[in-house]
Amino acid sequence: MKLPKRKSPRLPGFDYSSENYYYVTICTHNRKDLFGMPDNLTVYGEIAEKHLLNIEKHYDGILIDKYVIMPNHIHAIIVIGCDPEAERSRPFPTLDTILGLYKSGVSREIHQILPRLKVWQKSYFDKIIRNKEAYLEVYRYIEENPIKWIIGEKEDY
Repeated sequence: MKLPKRKSPRLPGFDYSSENYYYVTICTHNRKDLFGMPDNLTVYGEIAEKHLLNIEKHYDGILIDKYVIMPNHIHAIIVIGCDPEAERSRPFPTLDTILGLYKSGVSREIHQILPRLKVWQKSYFDKIIRNKEAYLEVYRYIEENPIKWIIGEKEDY
């Protein structure tokens, strides 16, 4: 039986290594609550946060501008090319490369604790932030996400 080809959620023809602000949402496998709330992360949430903050150490010119770790997903604004003064001898990594290595690093460390746990849903959601208004909207959304979760307004990613 031939399975249908999965449609790529990425914008066709867009260079995801270009200098830009990107809003991303990464969900856990089957949206299982693994990470805890932002003010009370589980050991898995602490691992996810540590690896997220280490992205900036692994790549020159990449910035985690704003993020929140929720029980079953992570929202972040990732900036590619945040240091225009930096000397570039090679291109920036793509958003897909950054998130792929992030997800595998988190999974590898969590598997040292619980080897068979499926951590991540396939792929991720992304949105290219094109202007200041869009940036402020996403920033506010990330900021307010924990409160909405607590009062029962969970999003349908």
